[in-house]
Amino acid sequence: MEAITPALLREHGIRAVMVDLDDTLVPSKGELLSDSARAWLLGLREAGIPVLILSNGTRLRVDRWKAELELPGFHMVGKPFWFAYRRGLRMLGVKAAETAMVGDQIFTDVLGANLAGLTSVLVEPLSAGKLVHTRLLRKVEQRILKGGHGESLNR
Repeated sequence: MEAITPALLREHGIRAVMVDLDDTLVPSKGELLSDSARAWLLGLREAGIPVLILSNGTRLRVDRWKAELELPGFHMVGKPFWFAYRRGLRMLGVKAAETAMVGDQIFTDVLGANLAGLTSVLVEPLSAGKLVHTRLLRKVEQRILKGGHGESLNR
């Protein structure tokens, strides 16, 4: 995620960021935020770029990270459906065209962001995922990415 700098975001007209939680900021089975993820969030904050957690995770897990990171956010939000992203946009007070969604899944984070008019940023997942359907979708995503139909900033 270090490649997603405030300067790069501003260059693309991005004023706010929504970020997935599990396997984007922290491993889905993990309870530790890496130093690089913490530094990335701090860099955005220092640059005046608001960040919101947009997660399909449980209330307990998302609330824990919202408190620790002092970020607003939503749990069990319903990605990839448009209403999930609209909720985030309302809370951030920005337009879709001014917002990036950073996430690790093509079929939730990227698809939903694109349908809602946000800029999508696909990052490498931090783990294989804890849910069976996530692990299966990762195999499909790998085939798509190998076929040249998508690109990760972390390549």
